[in-house]
Amino acid sequence: MGSSGQQVSWKLADHPTLPKGKTLALIVLDGWGEYKPDEYNCIHVAQTPTMDSLKQGAPEKWRLIRAHGKAVGLPTEDDMGNSEVGHNALGAGRIFAQGAKLVDIALASGKIYEGEGFKYISECFEKGTLHLIGLLSDGGVHSRLDQLQLLLKGASERSAKRIRVHILTDGRDVLDGSSVGFVETLESDLAKLRENGVDARIASGGGRMYVTMDRYENDWDVVKRGWDAQVRGEAPHKFTNAVEAVKKLRENANDQYLPPFVIVDENEKAVGPIEDGDAVVTFNFRADRMVMLAKALEHQDFDKFDRVKVPKIRYAGMLQYDGELKLPGHYLVSPPEIDRTSGEYLVHNGVRTFACRPPSDDPQVKGGLMKLVSHSIHIL
Repeated sequence: MGSSGQQVSWKLADHPTLPKGKTLALIVLDGWGEYKPDEYNCIHVAQTPTMDSLKQGAPEKWRLIRAHGKAVGLPTEDDMGNSEVGHNALGAGRIFAQGAKLVDIALASGKIYEGEGFKYISECFEKGTLHLIGLLSDGGVHSRLDQLQLLLKGASERSAKRIRVHILTDGRDVLDGSSVGFVETLESDLAKLRENGVDARIASGGGRMYVTMDRYENDWDVVKRGWDAQVRGEAPHKFTNAVEAVKKLRENANDQYLPPFVIVDENEKAVGPIEDGDAVVTFNFRADRMVMLAKALEHQDFDKFDRVKVPKIRYAGMLQYDGELKLPGHYLVSPPEIDRTSGEYLVHNGVRTFACRPPSDDPQVKGGLMKLVSHSIHIL
């Protein structure tokens, strides 16, 4: 029985040319690929004698596979692959819609608003504030601006009357300096919502590598800086306008490392700290840099830093970021369900496997090729 419930034949036919009893190594080179040969292609201009010898020594065995776009379940051919996408796609044997595409489908069909997750947070709309936290970018690796725009529109049409957006500037998946344009676009969208009677504003911000978006528990201070701004309304920099904030802070830092800031009113009071009775959505669809914030928002016994203030909220992720921890417990879109992977077939056929990877990749090595390898030999 497969993990999706259907009857599965796990028997693998003998390989037509590869004899049994041989050791086979599959080595994944992160970030390595072929593209048009010009002076901007670092792999093309570099000296790569080993790869050249492999390619030229057995050209009939050299194959190129796509690691981006629709071939790996991303929405368009312009969407680049990344480690999470690769870990889900490797060894899956089929094309599974990745998180970004699942969110696109849910938003386009309107099903995102019919699910349990949205219903859960919408119960706060009458008296509370809807807070949206995530990466403000069109890079398509962790989030996309157009998805945030659709979520803002959909929530406002479904009784959300007070909305606060806590932005994280990019500069890593997109060009450094593009943050100003993204903030200007968002401010324009929020102004239109205000014209229609929705109290919608940017409440806080900071650069992704310095505020909130740490991963693998490397530096909890990154999450704490975000928590102080987003939840407590406290930050070393205060502005009345988010565009002004980003422009000013960029004088001494790039987009990735902007220090935390809060938006304040004429009385120097933060316009949007998270309070009791509010709803919170982290709108990144990629998991790795949202898990730590999700723990701080959801775990009652959290002890990684002093939260000082722990409001009673309703929290949902764009997707569930950790299936093993069931984190968060509520989410707007169901994550991809990947079953019948090559790892499962190897286990069922008694093939011994040895899988290793850097310790920092642990949260992602769970799909595709690596799934169920732990049933044989898995170095942690």
